[in-house]
Amino acid sequence: MDKEIVLDFIRHFKGAEETFLCGCCYWFAFILQERFGGTMMYEPVKNHFVQEIGGRFYDASGDVTDTYKNSEYLMFWSDMEQYDPLLYQRLVRDCIRKEPYDD
Repeated sequence: MDKEIVLDFIRHFKGAEETFLCGCCYWFAFILQERFGGTMMYEPVKNHFVQEIGGRFYDASGDVTDTYKNSEYLMFWSDMEQYDPLLYQRLVRDCIRKEPYDD
């Protein structure tokens, strides 16, 4: 996949960058996955989702390959449930479904 095609698509979301970088990064990775394919990745230390497309990593800010290419923590989101079931459940509840917290 041509990097510029992905970046041109991401530019359409510049007005929503704050949203997709502050709590809705999963959903931006999901949008990129639906549009371009690739693999959703999760970085647990930064608590951030990125989308791998053609060997490069993207989020709402654009190409973040240099930030994540050498991350020792970056993992396939599809492996997360097996790796840490409790964290997976919390991420689904808090980051994906955005369920309200119990008081």
